[in-house]
Amino acid sequence: MKKEKILAKIAKTSMVSAITLSMLISPMSAINVDAAVLEYNYAKALQLSQFFYDANMCGTGVDENGLYEWRTDCHTYDAKVKLNSTDTNMSDSFINSNRSVLDPDGDGTVDVSGGFHDAGDHVKFGMPEAYSASTLGWGYYEFKDQYKATGQDTHAKTILRYFNDYFMKCTFLNSSGKAIAFCYQVGDGDIDHAYWQAPEKDTMFRRAWFATDALPSTDCVSATAASLAVNYLNFKDEDPTYAEKSLKYAKALFEFAERCSNKSVNNDGPKGYYGSSKWQDDYCWAAAWLYLATKDDHYLTEAFKYFDYYAAPCWTHCWNDVWAGTACILAEIDDLYDKNSQVFEDRYKKATGKNQYETIDFWSQVAKLVDNWMNGSLGKITPGGYAFLDKWGSARYNTATQFVATVYDKHHGDKPSKYSEWAKKQTNYLLGNNPLNRNYIVGYNSVSAKYPHHRASSGFSRCEETGPQKYVLYGALVGGPDGNDQHIDSTADYIYNEVTIDYNAAFVGACAGLYRFFGDSSMKTVTDLPVKAKYYDNTPVVTPEILIGDLNMDKSIDALDLAAMKMHLLGSKLLSGDALKAADMNSDGFVDAIDFAKLKMYMLSL
Repeated sequence: MKKEKILAKIAKTSMVSAITLSMLISPMSAINVDAAVLEYNYAKALQLSQFFYDANMCGTGVDENGLYEWRTDCHTYDAKVKLNSTDTNMSDSFINSNRSVLDPDGDGTVDVSGGFHDAGDHVKFGMPEAYSASTLGWGYYEFKDQYKATGQDTHAKTILRYFNDYFMKCTFLNSSGKAIAFCYQVGDGDIDHAYWQAPEKDTMFRRAWFATDALPSTDCVSATAASLAVNYLNFKDEDPTYAEKSLKYAKALFEFAERCSNKSVNNDGPKGYYGSSKWQDDYCWAAAWLYLATKDDHYLTEAFKYFDYYAAPCWTHCWNDVWAGTACILAEIDDLYDKNSQVFEDRYKKATGKNQYETIDFWSQVAKLVDNWMNGSLGKITPGGYAFLDKWGSARYNTATQFVATVYDKHHGDKPSKYSEWAKKQTNYLLGNNPLNRNYIVGYNSVSAKYPHHRASSGFSRCEETGPQKYVLYGALVGGPDGNDQHIDSTADYIYNEVTIDYNAAFVGACAGLYRFFGDSSMKTVTDLPVKAKYYDNTPVVTPEILIGDLNMDKSIDALDLAAMKMHLLGSKLLSGDALKAADMNSDGFVDAIDFAKLKMYMLSL
């Protein structure tokens, strides 16, 4: 028996030698352990992606709520906008007729401070503000467990409150709870863009634009109602009083949008910066969320009036087109309403006059959207494998589709399908696995874009300056590569390196979705950020002791670890983070066939 064991061990050793030799002469290249392009850490990406909102906080609550040491209260004079037809777009007659609602303390001003700057500029534009808030809320609604698991839920809730508190402050209700006016924009793009300086230094004139019955801005009002409805769902269990307040304002704003027979797009104020093309998608977006929040059948009736069933696969979820997001929420409602029958679908067909034999499947349109992105039917697939739609914020559109893909998978078995696998590859591209070896998330690692088009972080007096920026704009998703995988990392470039609140909005949710399906114990958040100490008080950040050879971090070294290293070396499933460090058996800074052999020999010696 002993002789047989010895012979078996000799045979195993010979096999290992053969495998090792074949690996050494095969065309596999050694991979640097510190190669930043291989750090596919979705917990870290989720953490950093939210910090962009701290950099763009506006108003009198930045000191209290923001996490950055280098950002403080700004545009405090937004709290004292003069109530007249020069400082606002409201007529003097409208102001006088509604002064008791607009100016209850009688000081002749209105408080519209708070919210978030749109981008590198400091205007608070209505459409991207409302879209960003509702999409961030949607991500938290879908993947709350992942925010909690990574310790990012407190930060997320602070950001969501700051958005929605601003919306409620900007909504003016009369004594019966009816919305009389809603301030959707503060600041003029033309005036604002003449400056390049920190927001704390701004003193330029900032006009306020209001939606009224005469100027309804149906899309913007509806999009804001959607955000407040999502906010209700996100806070109803832990803070029911606050949640009910959010719902009250959501209902009031939707009633405002519904009652105006002269429904129109938001074209008074944003000029050419955010030219909205339709209001129906935002109206349905709000109605769907309100139905989910209240189960009031009226909202479903309103959504069915205008919902375009075939629109979702034609673009993707973004500030000017939320058909894809609306399709997801209606599909979720359908699952709750009558998952195993056609009552919901038949009701939609009847409401829209569709043929009774036409097949309606809301989730199928979501799947078709992702399929169109995966096969290049929408946009194109670059030589590096990146799904590209448009040069203006290509990464914004790409990550929004990733987010939709992970939502789809959550509601179809709650496991990754080809859609989440595609999303993972796209995020890995953005994290550095691309022809330029560039990471498009600022501050993520050493190969990240370093020159976002952002006034506050740059510290410059003009965007054309080329030196290092004063602050790192952690987590900002820059515009991204073009259709040929090229990118210019320059502060002055507002196409390749633009950063905006709507660019990051779906990216945050995509990171959470990817962590749900692909996260593991090797993915940790980071602590070396220039933030206020309070941030880490409730954030469980762990720095584990790495056991060399334990690639899956289960505290033991076995065949699973060997298999993981083999897949890494073959390129079928790359290691990252602590797992990559654990694979470096001889501590030479590389993971190669020698490490594989050493791990195999170690296991045979057990």
